[in-house]
Amino acid sequence: AHPDRKPAAPLTDALVVDPIAHAAEIERFYRRVVFGPDEHCAIWTGAISDDGYGTFSATRGGRERTVKVHRFAVAYQLGIPVQFGQVIEHAVCDNPICVRAHPDPVIGHLWPSTQADNLRRMAAKGRGGGRPRWWIRRWSGLLRHERAEHSRVLAAAVRDRGWDETRVRAVLLTIDPAQLSLFP
Repeated sequence: AHPDRKPAAPLTDALVVDPIAHAAEIERFYRRVVFGPDEHCAIWTGAISDDGYGTFSATRGGRERTVKVHRFAVAYQLGIPVQFGQVIEHAVCDNPICVRAHPDPVIGHLWPSTQADNLRRMAAKGRGGGRPRWWIRRWSGLLRHERAEHSRVLAAAVRDRGWDETRVRAVLLTIDPAQLSLFP
């Protein structure tokens, strides 16, 4: 860390990502993202916390803050302030390191939500099910340390050599082996 910077602290104000004011930060963020083709996930390859979600340092008000990457992606890609404590749902993929936010719901995987709506959708789709796509897995059924380990393995699989469907598929299919029959 830079000696003149204050230590990172959680962001408690609304997270705003301005395309002009935060251009360097946005560029630094996307250097850590590998986009899958078509409707697949965009995988965060940077820091991953103990809960399996990606983290990123953003500077606001002269202080470096740690933010979850899916929250940063929504604030930037949807152009909305993400309120402290607001639920950002992985509405399509349930992948904790996916940062594919997009204003078109056919393309975007992440959406602002409420806890009630998130829980309702989790129950309705058996969390991770829905349409039979091999890249959609049951992340939420994992214990915290298991989710973190799978996130780190997935990030490593794309970090150096980019998106390779064989490598990504191999990682994702190990997350919930009981579901293999749903994904031929």
